[in-house]
Amino acid sequence: MRSKADRKIEKNIESRTGGFSFRVRMKIGATLINETFLTLDEARAYRDLLRAGKSTDKDQEKVLRAKAEKKKAANQTIDVLLKRYLEEVTPAKKGSKEEGYAIGRLRRMKSFAALPVYLTDGDAIERLKRELKAASLSDTTIRKYLMIVSHIFRTAIARRWCVDLQNPVKTVELPRPSRMRSRRFEADEYEYLGAEFAKFSNPQIWSFFELLIETACRRGELLRLRVRDIDLEARTATLLDTKNGEDRVIGLSSRAAMLLAPLLKKPTGEKVVSVHKEVPEKRVFNVTARAIRYAFEKALSLAKDKYRSDCEKAGHQPRAGFLENIRLHDCRREATSRMFEKGLDVMEVSSQTGHKTLSMLRGYTNLRASALARKLG
Repeated sequence: MRSKADRKIEKNIESRTGGFSFRVRMKIGATLINETFLTLDEARAYRDLLRAGKSTDKDQEKVLRAKAEKKKAANQTIDVLLKRYLEEVTPAKKGSKEEGYAIGRLRRMKSFAALPVYLTDGDAIERLKRELKAASLSDTTIRKYLMIVSHIFRTAIARRWCVDLQNPVKTVELPRPSRMRSRRFEADEYEYLGAEFAKFSNPQIWSFFELLIETACRRGELLRLRVRDIDLEARTATLLDTKNGEDRVIGLSSRAAMLLAPLLKKPTGEKVVSVHKEVPEKRVFNVTARAIRYAFEKALSLAKDKYRSDCEKAGHQPRAGFLENIRLHDCRREATSRMFEKGLDVMEVSSQTGHKTLSMLRGYTNLRASALARKLG
C-alpha cells in the first residue's frame, strides 16, 4: 500500500520516506513489480532494464514472475512449510500418526520453526541438532527428525512451493543410527509374562501375544487381520497393506492355527464363519493398539513382581535384568530367531517376516549359541 510519504518523481518511480529510498512500481505482463532501492540511479537503471527486457526478451516475464514469487516466499517461515507438509503429504503415509507427532514437536520448537525458509542453512540445522540432543533424545531419534526435515525441503523443491530453495540438511552430518536391538526372552521370562497375560479377562489378549511369537507379524498387521484373510485348511493368513506397502501370505504353525480357530467362530460358537459369507470384513481381534500396549506394560510389571516374590519364597537371589529392557516389538525378533532355530532358511523366513533385505532380516535375528552348538553336533 502506498504511504502518504511516497511521491511519484518519474514514470514508474516513487520517492519514499522523504527521499531516503526509491521504489520502482510497474507491471510486466501479469506480474506486478515492486522493488525498492537506496539511490535514484539504481532505481532508474532497474526500471530501464525492465523496459528493455519487456520490448526485446520474450522470456523476461517468466524471469520476473519467478523473482516475484521468490520475494513473496522470502517471508515464509519453517512453520508454514511444516504445516503445509503436514496437511498435504503426511496423511498419505502409513506412519502418518507418528510423523504427525514429530512435526508437531518441530513446530513447537520456536527457535527453529520461526526461521525464514531462505535463511535456514547448515548452521540452523546444527542448532536444531543441539536442541534435540538437549531434550535427551537418542542419536537414532535425532536422525529421524532430521530426515523428516530433509524430506520436507525436498518436497518443497519438487512441488515448487519455494523457488530456488536449497536443502540445508544435505550440508550437515547426520548422527549415526544406534545398533539394532538384540533382546530376546531369556530362560523363563516368556513363561512368567505369558502367565500374566493369561489372567486377563479378555482372552484375546493372550492369544494376540502368542500369535506375535508364532507368526512374527507386526502388531498392526495382526490388528488389521480379517476373518476372510484366514484359511485354516491351508493354514495360511493374508496380510494386507503391510509396512513395506505390499501384501504377503504367511504360513501358520499348528499352534497359530489352534489359537485362531476359536477367534473365527460366531459369538454363539455354532460354526466357523465362512470365508465368502457372513461378515467377511470382520476383524479377527476386537482390541485396539492402545489396549495391547497397556496390557503388555501391565503384564510386564506383574510378571516382574511375581518373579521377585517367587525368588524370595525359594530363598534365591533374583536374576539381574529379568524382564528388563524388553518391548512388545521384541516379540517379532524372538519369532524370527525361533524360525531360524527350527531350521527354516533365509528365503523361507524372509517370506514369513516380509523383510526385503538381508541386513534388515539379520537385525531381527539373534541366534542363541546353545542352539548353534546342538547343530554343530
